[in-house]
Amino acid sequence: MNINKEKYDLGPDPSLLLVDDDEPFVRRLSRAMDKRGFEVRSALTVKEGKKLVESLAPGYAVIDLRLEDGSGLEIVELIREKRS
Repeated sequence: MNINKEKYDLGPDPSLLLVDDDEPFVRRLSRAMDKRGFEVRSALTVKEGKKLVESLAPGYAVIDLRLEDGSGLEIVELIREKRS
């Protein structure tokens, strides 16, 4: 299946942050979202996710709430702060 990136209207900010401690899942989802036109950045920990948000708050996010080093809600709150 060949997906044309131009086909999807992602709005003015196509950046997507993926944070999950399941590395194979993150790789698969990252590839799938990239094919749909998202600019994907990913992290495996809360600490890594926060660091990515500090550099650029994403337009979209898929975040596991239960991670080994904390709650994904910490990242959600940081995104809200940075985008407001």
